[in-house]
Amino acid sequence: MRDAIAAELLKFRDHRATWGLVWIWPLGLIVIWLLAIGVDLANGGGGEGKGAASAAGWIADSVGFWNVPAHPIGRYLIGAFVAVVFAGEYGWNTWKLVVPHRARSSLIAAKYAVALALLAIGFTLAALLFSGFGWLEDVVTGDPIPAGITAAALFNAHAVGALAAAAPVLLTAAYVSLAAILTRSTVGALVIGLVITTLEQLFRSFAPMLEPFAPGLVGTLYQALPGYHLANLGHWLEAGRALAIPFPSGPFSMSPAASLAIAAAWIAALTALTFRSFRRQDIN
Repeated sequence: MRDAIAAELLKFRDHRATWGLVWIWPLGLIVIWLLAIGVDLANGGGGEGKGAASAAGWIADSVGFWNVPAHPIGRYLIGAFVAVVFAGEYGWNTWKLVVPHRARSSLIAAKYAVALALLAIGFTLAALLFSGFGWLEDVVTGDPIPAGITAAALFNAHAVGALAAAAPVLLTAAYVSLAAILTRSTVGALVIGLVITTLEQLFRSFAPMLEPFAPGLVGTLYQALPGYHLANLGHWLEAGRALAIPFPSGPFSMSPAASLAIAAAWIAALTALTFRSFRRQDIN
């Protein structure tokens, strides 16, 4: 298993897909924030900024990058990276050189471990840079930083943000990895991931409007599909209460524990299908 992980790290540590889809987050933030600070200074700096908010508001703004993995654009880029990691071997025609020498389950497990680890590092670096540059911008431009901000409060806010981002990242990786194994195509896996993620978001948004046309079906799908449950978990972590969606028949809400169980079941089922499909696949 260690050899498989080491091989995956060697393969993707400096891969173009890693630079373009993972390291782009911290590197892009550096460029954007430096430009933003430069523009602010050129316009005179100071004035009304996030420093005018309370300590809680300032902290919430400073950890806002953790919303990116749950955003459709963030999930599209996550899916693109996972597609390269899992389907690249088919395009490179290297599976036939690797599969005879290692257990197939360990090969897939190593891909999950490396892909998720690199994504976690990339997002964590970007989130820390987002906080650091937010503080630096206030210092450079003269915006006041509210009293009461502590390292412990910032750490807790980052931990909550990371937990809220975990489910969307894992579900996106589960969708795309299964698609990659079934289609044996990076492009095919990416397209399927984009379509499923988009439909998931659209159904979560438009289900209340569709309910009058098929109340039983829409309600059942809304409870069973993972879209609401991802949003519910994130809302509970950030606001401390379940997310209530206004349906024509009445507010729809489920407990965070139920949402966690359903989201975990989807992730586990898709991941298990990926392992099973690869174990049964004919590699030529």
